[in-house]
Amino acid sequence: MAVTVPAVPQKYSSTDIITAQAVLDDWTVQNRFDPATWNAEAAILVYDRSLHNRLLKLDDLRALNFGAPGSYHSIAATNGRVVLAGDFGIGAPVAAVVAETLIASGVTQILSIGTAGGIQTDLVPGQIISIHGAIRDDGTSHHYLPADVVVGPDPKLTARLEASLGDALGGRGSVWTTDAPFRETIEELRFHRDAGVLAVEMEAAALMAVCELRDAAFASAVCISDILSEQGWKALFSEAPVREALLIMYNAAVTTLMEAR
Repeated sequence: MAVTVPAVPQKYSSTDIITAQAVLDDWTVQNRFDPATWNAEAAILVYDRSLHNRLLKLDDLRALNFGAPGSYHSIAATNGRVVLAGDFGIGAPVAAVVAETLIASGVTQILSIGTAGGIQTDLVPGQIISIHGAIRDDGTSHHYLPADVVVGPDPKLTARLEASLGDALGGRGSVWTTDAPFRETIEELRFHRDAGVLAVEMEAAALMAVCELRDAAFASAVCISDILSEQGWKALFSEAPVREALLIMYNAAVTTLMEAR
């Protein structure tokens, strides 16, 4: 029997059993979250472990007690209004869990800063792309919104992020979000490349769906860290332009979230 995602489409009009607020309440009982000391209004999500470790050394960050996967630090320059979330892994499912719990805690703006595999032939390592849409080839987003819903970032937050990036911004466009990096095939590469999709990554579509359903603003920038072609895969994660671009995007994210909404 053929199975769709979700297997029960009627779920969109049904009631959630486990809510992020209930999880926060449980964390509070377990002393894994203290609402009284939490005043975050915005969050920056980073996935690159080397970037996260570098930020912990460079920035004036204060560790927070938050029960979600990963580590959470308030950014001193923002008086605790902005939280850095990192070291929680990669992929749509965990990113959605992190976003859900942050939104339930009071976060209303989420910026996602990551890497992506370039699929257009003119992209270069370290090129920064502002994400304007995502192909929903993941599973998580389909549990939030029906398949025919086109997801996108918040236009105002995206414009603010692009302004903060300034001349460092190297392009705008859509990405292909997939849960299965080891099943990205040549046929898919050609299809999405011909459609004008710029790059492939693992979180954007799900985060857009979560934020749309939960009424939070979302924007994202990625830098090209690897290249996919018919000839194979070229990993460039350790290249200097990639490392520099990640830091540029993080600093732009902080600047963006320090501004008045």
